[in-house]
Amino acid sequence: MTEYLAGVDVGTTGARCMIFDLHGNPVARHYCDYGAIYPRPGWVEQQPELLIDRTIEACRSAIGRSGIDPRRIASIGFSAQRSVTCPVDAAGCAVRPMFSWQDARTSQEVEDLRQVVAAEQYYEQNGLPLGTTWIVTKILWMRKHEPDLLAKTARFVQNQDLVLRAFGADDFYTDLCCAVFYGVWDVRRADWNHPLLDRLDLSPAMFGRPTPPGTQVGTVSPAVAEQTGFATGTPLCVGAGDQNCSVLGMGAIEPGLATVTLGTAGLAILATDRPLPGFGGMMITHHAAPGLWEVEGLSNAAAASLRWYRDAIGTSEKQIEAAGGRDAYEQLDALAATAAPGSRGLLYLPYLAAAATPRWNPHARAAFVGLSFAHGRAEMTRAVMEGVVLEIRDIFEQWTAAGLSVRSLRIGGGATRSNLWNQIQADVYGRPVETLRVGESAVLGAAILGGVAVGAFSSQADGVAAMVHVADRVEPDPQRHQCYEELYRAYVQTYEGLSGNGAFDALARIQSAS
Repeated sequence: MTEYLAGVDVGTTGARCMIFDLHGNPVARHYCDYGAIYPRPGWVEQQPELLIDRTIEACRSAIGRSGIDPRRIASIGFSAQRSVTCPVDAAGCAVRPMFSWQDARTSQEVEDLRQVVAAEQYYEQNGLPLGTTWIVTKILWMRKHEPDLLAKTARFVQNQDLVLRAFGADDFYTDLCCAVFYGVWDVRRADWNHPLLDRLDLSPAMFGRPTPPGTQVGTVSPAVAEQTGFATGTPLCVGAGDQNCSVLGMGAIEPGLATVTLGTAGLAILATDRPLPGFGGMMITHHAAPGLWEVEGLSNAAAASLRWYRDAIGTSEKQIEAAGGRDAYEQLDALAATAAPGSRGLLYLPYLAAAATPRWNPHARAAFVGLSFAHGRAEMTRAVMEGVVLEIRDIFEQWTAAGLSVRSLRIGGGATRSNLWNQIQADVYGRPVETLRVGESAVLGAAILGGVAVGAFSSQADGVAAMVHVADRVEPDPQRHQCYEELYRAYVQTYEGLSGNGAFDALARIQSAS
């Protein structure tokens, strides 16, 4: 009898495998880190072979730790970072490192694309504002700068496509949610934007095959079984992009339910029953649940801001951890808790990887503003946590301006391990937030989709009811909320000042020249 489901998430900085029972209880898990390559400022690349190797390692370790017979695992569902560009040859091998979604080298290609299609028309059809994140801009960049590699390229595929193929799928399958990120997909019709493809001399055959989430596309072969620890014949199931899986794993499968996930990136997502016209720099994508869409706001460097801070400034905490002491993040969390809300007027702009929603400014850069002799590491640490949440607050403004209502808000991602960060979110948003029993919601959502694919659940709603459980409800403090409203106004004014006077542009030019 099959009693377990596996979820695999191939994220931006590492791969995670978790085994769940059919009630959503984690049985075992393992995480393997891999990171990225930064050849130049604004350039972010990853090695696909390394990602696949680390994914296999995560699976093998999780199954080994579980102590269960792998034949009792009904399916493997996948989640992956989105808008990754991997050019592959006719044999399916990568011809160069993958372009990360964080890679911002294509600002000129965005301008070139603007000459082909008006920004408003592009947004209306594709559900995406013109920006450097989308795969089509990387293709245009390769045409200009790497024609020899482009000549070897047969297809442009995404992260989940690669891993499914490596695990035994017979083709490169792109989950329907991630088809949007090719940048040539009509999100309202759920089909390719053929007029734009023609104008760019591209064709659907150059991309992965769009496939609904929760579709079985193969089984584990004996060779892959030996590498991963899964049983031969275990079904391989298309999941969704990490954030689409995360929304499902947080139970937001009805219109008006919203989620905020602070992982490497930050995502604020609201489920809707219609493909809204583009507004305020929001992304309009397919929901993992049939018949729904997502209104998404993106922060490029959310929890990654604290990771950077730990590595660049929290060196003493890292040394203590390396010597067998307390986890560095826990130390920084305790340090930040000693600072007052608002960090004594210290503001952090979290644009380490440029500004996404609603600013979409590839030249924006991170900054501490308001530093004085009165500030120490406690205030700086708290300011980073607050600045990340202020950028999400900036996204919420777009929902309000569009007249959208939020019935409930759930939060997830690695940041929810911090009670302080959870409270900061409630206080900045000025509304209650709910945390989930399983914080790794992308992996849980992938497992649910795998369960639906093999009939363990009759529907996604059935899977959510069985496996998604609220852990806590955090109420906002009215006084702290007022403090953060003032800080938010300073945040907006600071961004507008640095953007309007050309400071961001000047800094970007200096970085590019170095």
